[in-house]
Amino acid sequence: MNIVYKIIMLLALSQVFLVFAHVAVERIISKKKKGSSSMIRAMKCSLFGNIPVLLAALLLMAREGPGMGFSAVTLIYVFLVYNALAYSYCHVFNMGDTARRIRILHELDRAGGCLERDELDKRYGIRNMLDARLERLVSMRQITEHGGRFVISSSLLYRAGLIVLRWGFFLNYKGPLRRSLKDAGLL
Repeated sequence: MNIVYKIIMLLALSQVFLVFAHVAVERIISKKKKGSSSMIRAMKCSLFGNIPVLLAALLLMAREGPGMGFSAVTLIYVFLVYNALAYSYCHVFNMGDTARRIRILHELDRAGGCLERDELDKRYGIRNMLDARLERLVSMRQITEHGGRFVISSSLLYRAGLIVLRWGFFLNYKGPLRRSLKDAGLL
């Protein structure tokens, strides 16, 4: 089999490995560390996955023999494609909660960067949903609490969410996310 096909197979199988590794980490660590973010664990699994994938690519190239084997360009390609696929996995994994967290960040931003919890309750709605979202945002270090007020500590997730929204507008997406954002007055 040609080295190109082997590399493509490696990259495809790397995502299966990533899913199984993430499941294993979730089962082991989530029981021990209450309140830690499963999204951060997914990102760490993705990052650490570079090691076996790049080693496997090196092994595949070494087995091809002199002249057909090692190529820095191939390693760069494997690195970039693996990380693009892993990045996509993290977003698919995280899609369910992202819109609600971005709404909290948006509410904080609209209020000038900080709000009291009672005001967030009024704007967001059901207390249990808010507690779960705030806990995740704190565990992901997106917001911090100071004296009963929540403050954006990292705008990365918020900015990424805005880019995704703009992309949805570009594609003229009219799905449930867009409708719920419109209902919330965010569009």
